[in-house]
Amino acid sequence: MFKALEFPGNENLTQFSRLLWQQGISHRIFHEGGTLVVAVSNPADIVRTSQLYEQWKAGKIEPGIEDAAGIAGFFHPDKTIGSFLKALFRYPTTLLLIFICCVMALIAPLDTLSDTVRLFLFPDLAYGTRTINLNFVLQNFSFRQFLNMMSPILLHAGLLHLSFNMLWLWEFGRRIEARQASWAMLILVMVLAVVSNTAQYLFSGSIYFGGMSGVVYGLFAYIWMWQLFDPAKGLGLPGNLVFFMLLALIILTLIGLDNIADTAHVVGLLCGVVYGAVVATLSRIQRALGKKA
Repeated sequence: MFKALEFPGNENLTQFSRLLWQQGISHRIFHEGGTLVVAVSNPADIVRTSQLYEQWKAGKIEPGIEDAAGIAGFFHPDKTIGSFLKALFRYPTTLLLIFICCVMALIAPLDTLSDTVRLFLFPDLAYGTRTINLNFVLQNFSFRQFLNMMSPILLHAGLLHLSFNMLWLWEFGRRIEARQASWAMLILVMVLAVVSNTAQYLFSGSIYFGGMSGVVYGLFAYIWMWQLFDPAKGLGLPGNLVFFMLLALIILTLIGLDNIADTAHVVGLLCGVVYGAVVATLSRIQRALGKKA
């Protein structure tokens, strides 16, 4: 978390907290010694939080009353549909991927090895042999094989595997789409999928794997690099989340789970680091040159 405001004493910030949540600012209010602290999860929200506080204290803005009717209000059809359409408009790539993965988990669970699952597995570039002939692969490479180099990310083995990946896909994907174009998010996912899946296939020698984990770790690393190389763009992560994701990667790699692409996790992370560092650096250079001009 990042400190946005500090106050001496015990000011009642209940309504201000409601206002922040309604403005989409994730935050926490706590006491630190004799000081009251307002901390936000995204450093890009620090200035906005201060501005909202000044407006709130001056009586120029108040939290809305739409969420004051209790928990039942969150399930009102009009509000639910409206919120979904708003999210779909803002994060189309992320929500579309989540929807497809959920459907695939129902019709083609990875642990069944059905005919439907086989349609989405990574292509056997060795063509039934134990050796990959690169010239032969290039001569016979098809668009279908290219799609199959990405399609394993849509397959999941069980509810836990699916839930973990969709939770983090939503968390990281929406952050990227909120700051960058949806087509940029789509290209990023495609690159991460091809690189991480290919690495998993080459390392394991098997086409029987799947999951969005490699992409998820790539998205995480991509955001992390933007935070390090071009923080002015406001694309960042809380420090405790960075620690958790790296720790989870170590644990997943050590324990090893059947049908889960362990190598894809690591390679996805590294691909996200390189991709994010390069793009963020180019963005920073471009902005610097624009200011000089």
